[in-house]
Amino acid sequence: MKQTRVLIAGAGIAGLTAAHELAERGYLVTVVEALAVPGGKSRSIPVEGSATAGQQELPGEHGFRFFPGFYRHIPDTMARIPCVLADGSYGSVADNLAHTSRTLALSKKGRWEVPNQLRSSSRDAASLLSFLYDLFVGSGVDVPREDMLHYVRCVFTMLTSSDERRFGEFENISAWDYFQAPTRSEAYQKYVINAVTRTLVACRAADMSARSNVVVGIQLLSDIYRSCADRVLNGPTSEVWIAPWVTHLQHLGVEFIQGVSVENVLWDGEAARALQMDDGRELAADHVILALPLEALHAISNDDMLARAPSLARLGELKTEWMNGILFYLGQDIELNHGHTIFLDAPWALTSLCQQRFWPRGLAQYGDGTVRGIISVCISDFDAPGEYIRKPAKDCTPVEIQEEVWQQILAHLAPADRAELEAAGVIACSIDPSLRWTEQCMENDAPLFVNTAGSWAARPEVDIGISNLFVAGDFVRTATDVATMESANESARHAVNHILDLTTSSAARCQLFPLEEPTALTPLKVIDRLRFEAGLPHLLDLVPVFSGETIAWLGGMTGRVAEYSVKAGDIVRQMGWDKRLPEFESRAMRFINNLSRGVAPVSKWASNAPDSTSGAAEAQTNASGVNTLINDVVGSINDKALADDLDQLRARLIGALDQTDKHFKEYGASHQRHLIDGVLADSLFQSGKRLRASCALLCSMLMRRFLSEEAVQVAIITESIHAATLLHDDIIDEADQRRGHPTAWKKYGVGAGVLAGNLLVSRAVRSLYRIGYNGLADDLFEVIESMIAAESDQLSGRRNLEACEQDYLRIIDGKTAGLFAWSCRAGATVGGCNAATVTATATFGRHMGLAFQLIDDILDLAPDTSDTGKTRYTDLSTGLLTYPLLLARQRDLQGFDVLAANGFADAAEVSTWLVANEALEDTRAEAARQIAMGVDALLPVRHSAAKAALIELARASTKRLR
Repeated sequence: MKQTRVLIAGAGIAGLTAAHELAERGYLVTVVEALAVPGGKSRSIPVEGSATAGQQELPGEHGFRFFPGFYRHIPDTMARIPCVLADGSYGSVADNLAHTSRTLALSKKGRWEVPNQLRSSSRDAASLLSFLYDLFVGSGVDVPREDMLHYVRCVFTMLTSSDERRFGEFENISAWDYFQAPTRSEAYQKYVINAVTRTLVACRAADMSARSNVVVGIQLLSDIYRSCADRVLNGPTSEVWIAPWVTHLQHLGVEFIQGVSVENVLWDGEAARALQMDDGRELAADHVILALPLEALHAISNDDMLARAPSLARLGELKTEWMNGILFYLGQDIELNHGHTIFLDAPWALTSLCQQRFWPRGLAQYGDGTVRGIISVCISDFDAPGEYIRKPAKDCTPVEIQEEVWQQILAHLAPADRAELEAAGVIACSIDPSLRWTEQCMENDAPLFVNTAGSWAARPEVDIGISNLFVAGDFVRTATDVATMESANESARHAVNHILDLTTSSAARCQLFPLEEPTALTPLKVIDRLRFEAGLPHLLDLVPVFSGETIAWLGGMTGRVAEYSVKAGDIVRQMGWDKRLPEFESRAMRFINNLSRGVAPVSKWASNAPDSTSGAAEAQTNASGVNTLINDVVGSINDKALADDLDQLRARLIGALDQTDKHFKEYGASHQRHLIDGVLADSLFQSGKRLRASCALLCSMLMRRFLSEEAVQVAIITESIHAATLLHDDIIDEADQRRGHPTAWKKYGVGAGVLAGNLLVSRAVRSLYRIGYNGLADDLFEVIESMIAAESDQLSGRRNLEACEQDYLRIIDGKTAGLFAWSCRAGATVGGCNAATVTATATFGRHMGLAFQLIDDILDLAPDTSDTGKTRYTDLSTGLLTYPLLLARQRDLQGFDVLAANGFADAAEVSTWLVANEALEDTRAEAARQIAMGVDALLPVRHSAAKAALIELARASTKRLR
């Protein structure tokens, strides 16, 4: 069958993403690029002539890379790009993302540190609150309180507005007008409206769409508590991202043609036949993606093309601004901040990053070896006059730009920091080569699209109406909206999905990640949609303006918030409220979860509930069984920053698991009324690995530092379902032992075992409804049905010599991995995690479940396996062809046939045969690969002790011997 050929014009982020997604799905892909190297505006730009013999040239760039937490498409792509890490090990490009700890805001009046990730500590909360207060209503830049309250009101109005109002009303006015800047104080205009807008994108508040301004600003603020607001690369962009990416694409068969530009699209009727290049070549393909910069696409959109794609006719209305970088190479290693720094009073809207702080490879291999530090600075305003040269950046020479930027930075620093920076000494300086000086003026070869008011209507969709031609880039309509690497990546995924649909491909569609906003506000958005459609204003427009007395009172209260936040923990503990706070939050999250599903058990939410397990930290720690596993897992995490959290996590987790076991044992002791209860008490509640319960508990703590009663209930429920499957599996497999004891069916009979398993399932589901998570109960029904279907497929497929590895993986996905995925998803849900985290944990759990079953296959067959506590060689005796057997059969069909003819009767002979064909070793490697994919899925989840323990637990599960 003829493979589909796709031609992609442009090797920026959009073009490389499209090539990646298509090549993974078996398409023939050619990428053409006007520059000599791929990467577009994201590439590194070596400083020409800066290296001595044997050294690399100093790394330059268009502007420093910035990966906020709401970026999810880019990290997902990075996780699928293999590379060699700084320590020489193998990983993915996603491992090269480094988390920053704080953002520093500097004005000539002071400095404020904002944590880039709240780790639920009073210190981080106080730091954030102190910054917000001092900057806006305190002694910092003296924004009047009424102005700040007005700003907050405007933001909340946008958050509770429907999409219909956002696009129909707020898209068409500027942020400047939306926030009523002309009628407010100069400090409000300068620091709140202009400064905030400039730090988002290279755009003036007077021009930028109010919708884009607030929606993206909220995403950045939300990143502080849901993941991390600021990540950077741990080396030059091309070295740690673009180069490994291109290498991987070439391994996938992607062809690159560089140094040629698109001049025209050639047509065959209404379809694109080929692209005409500036060297005279015509490159033909079945489908074309124009992943070109805005100005390049506009240049080739001639009358012929516009007649076929009228949606491109308004490209000329879209506005671009300049946002370019300058780098200072220093003789000493300095750290102004462990993250980005914003210079609030800088007329050229400067932001900076000390790059070498995040580069484990160091700088010795660059230049002449004397560079020890790099300050990368972005200039976002090229039109405002400078303070020292007194000219806009567009009118300055390179030397003048260097001097003006340096002085603007120094003017913001405290005397000690200024002295340190000056002492470091500037060895060299590099300005983005996209800036060119002609005899008449400065020109910019890489301007940046900006979201001006009303620009959405002029922006094209990915599908421009031509059957086999699509556009992609940061200016195309996407959920990400503003011009970023993330929006470029998202647009490319849309283009690829269109091609998959047109070619009726059976391959999975590219995953798309919508922006997330608080789900609790959804009802207000629904109300606003009805009001907007009726021609009515937003509800907040009906609320009268705060009185002067109210403003004064709120201002006084705000002034104490930072101080109170530090003392709050002590006060709460002294009053004994800490034992009630987890309970209240659990009820609130349960209420919100059910509200989003259309279920609102208000009476149950408001009713009394059992005491929370916040006191579980005092539970007695045993040194055996599952407690040993938890101790080993937590103890193996070498992260000093999380040391205290890990110690508390260990105690809470062991306490919760002890409570789970206690529940089972007490149940068995108090409910022995009939035969089925005897089965449960005698056989099932021997403490096992409790991996599913541990996953549920850890996932419930990804966004909080306590364990709720609901989390413990989920742990009990997931272990109950697991126990039920063990009862039924032992009957189906005719196994004699389980955890070193006779199986239930051997001791009590088949009927008792079946009925006991059914009873466990019934009580587990009923428990979910009882704690109020009806949606999770519905999901659990689907998991149980999938388990039954997979078990049925496995039963009917025994002794099926035509089975393959994919068949087996599909079966264990339903039989084992589904419950792991549900355990993680349920834990994250009752733990109040956002939708993105819940999805990530479910993906993680599915991969962990697959890995767990693969290891079980090894333990059943390996010749050197220690006592596993259950009957060995069960799979062989029942004719089940597991993954190691299927691998080995593929490699030695003749040997397999000999063993099969004997009914696999000699287990030792089978084990030896598996070892000889490296099937057991490769099965363990496949399990490790599954765990790696699961860990990649957790990349967007904020770093915490629970996340670290979850990852270590997964990795430990591939090394187990029983």
